Amino acid sequence: MLERHYGAEDFSDKVLIQAGEGKIRLTTSDTIKVAEKMRGVQSLGLYIAKLEGQEVVLSIEGSQLLCNSIKKNWIELTEEQARLWMEGAPIQLDKPTAARYVVAFYKRLCLGCGRVSADGKVYPQVPKWRRIQRE
Repeated sequence: MLERHYGAEDFSDKVLIQAGEGKIRLTTSDTIKVAEKMRGVQSLGLYIAKLEGQEVVLSIEGSQLLCNSIKKNWIELTEEQARLWMEGAPIQLDKPTAARYVVAFYKRLCLGCGRVSADGKVYPQVPKWRRIQRE
């Protein structure tokens, strides 16, 4: 699904684990081997995405880890749009897209994933506690 939606391909040294409630975690095979020898391990890896139906919604960390391999469904933001994004404000798209979720970049910095609405706006999936407060 990551390849189909974002063009992300190279997972040769990574392991994706589906956790509860459609959450996807990323780890390495070495970490799994160590965890198998330990008692009481509750979870492994870093939360990188969640599944919403047939869609993959990347977390901020997930989009940053995969940013070099994201080839599809991404948008480039201006400095002002990047500030609005980090405040959690919707961004108007310049061009329409068929994708329901896109990854936003400002220059080479990956800012995370956003949901595209029918009116052509992208709503950032930035949790309230991570948003920059408006000045």
